[in-house]
Amino acid sequence: MKISTAKSYSKPLGNNLGVAAQKMFKIFCALLGLTLVQLTTAADQQQSELDRLQSNISELQKILTTKNEEQTDLTQDLQKVETEASEINASIRELVKNINIAEKKLVNKQRQKVSLEVNIDEQNDAIIQQLRSAQKIGDQEPIKLLLNQEDPQKIARMFKYYDYFLKARSEKIEQYLTSVTALNDIIESINSNKLDLITAKDALFTNQVNLKTNIAQRESTLRQLKLAVKNDQQKLTELKRQRRDLEALLAEVETAVTDLVLPTNSLPFTSRKGKLEWPAKGKLAQRFGARRSGPVQWQGWLIKVTVGAKVKTVHQGRVVFSDYLRGFGLLLIVDHGDGYMTLYGHNQELLKDTGDWVQTNEIIARAGNTGGLSMPALYFEIRSQGQPTNPKIWLRKS
Repeated sequence: MKISTAKSYSKPLGNNLGVAAQKMFKIFCALLGLTLVQLTTAADQQQSELDRLQSNISELQKILTTKNEEQTDLTQDLQKVETEASEINASIRELVKNINIAEKKLVNKQRQKVSLEVNIDEQNDAIIQQLRSAQKIGDQEPIKLLLNQEDPQKIARMFKYYDYFLKARSEKIEQYLTSVTALNDIIESINSNKLDLITAKDALFTNQVNLKTNIAQRESTLRQLKLAVKNDQQKLTELKRQRRDLEALLAEVETAVTDLVLPTNSLPFTSRKGKLEWPAKGKLAQRFGARRSGPVQWQGWLIKVTVGAKVKTVHQGRVVFSDYLRGFGLLLIVDHGDGYMTLYGHNQELLKDTGDWVQTNEIIARAGNTGGLSMPALYFEIRSQGQPTNPKIWLRKS
């Protein structure tokens, strides 16, 4: 009876465990599905916030342009020529890179061509030798062997040799034809590459000419702007207007980034205090707090750089602005979370867009002199809870 009792309980217990496992699996799948939905919803919300930020910034820039009626034509002309110069420089850089790659490929293909030509010459000589041997043997040689030989084994060996000979000759001819086809293909490819190179170099030359024209237009516009600002009071008014524009932009950005979430593995900005690398290689031209004009002071650093120098983000974060701003030229702003932002102004070219996630020391721009500078320089500013803070206490000693 004990045995039958044990048997009677074993089956229901197994069924209960199976049902419980199935329920747990269903719960797990439901939770996994819910998590995926939440992640998708969060990503969509993030993108929606970024799109809204971009739209709000575009509207803000239109408003700023409308409000700043004085010198509007000249400042708009400056923005236009500097933006066009940025596009031309980007095109030139891309063309130079492509030309260098194409020239390296061309050199490799020329080497392949020479190697194929050597192989073809060697194969040609081998085939000629085999054809001469075949001519000596003659087309009727197998029949002669069959009639003249009495030893069957010897006849079999001779036929085997003759078969090998024909097979080897056929293989060499096939290899020869394959090499000739490859040579023709490589010659066509080389000619095509040469035409592409000629086209690319022509485009490069055209861009370089356009850039020279653009630079001349920019210099003319800058001279007119300097004539329009005749005294220190006008200069002060313009600097205050530029600063107001920046503050309005930052206020819009700060409102938007409150809903943006940085990756969970990101390091706090404060953890790198005094350890941040400089955003660009160069000498300090203007320090934080130095006088600019009247009561207006520098709220960041102006670093002398070479044109096209690499500009790197000092800490990981998300790009929240990547566009042109009056007085700051091509400007890029990175949000680092916890109320910290860094600004990179007067660039020649911006390499990141609004919404891009960037790593520490990642190249984000190329240095220039946009925004009306007479020399290439990078304007670098650190914001803490909306207020400018001295980069000296944050950056590593140079």
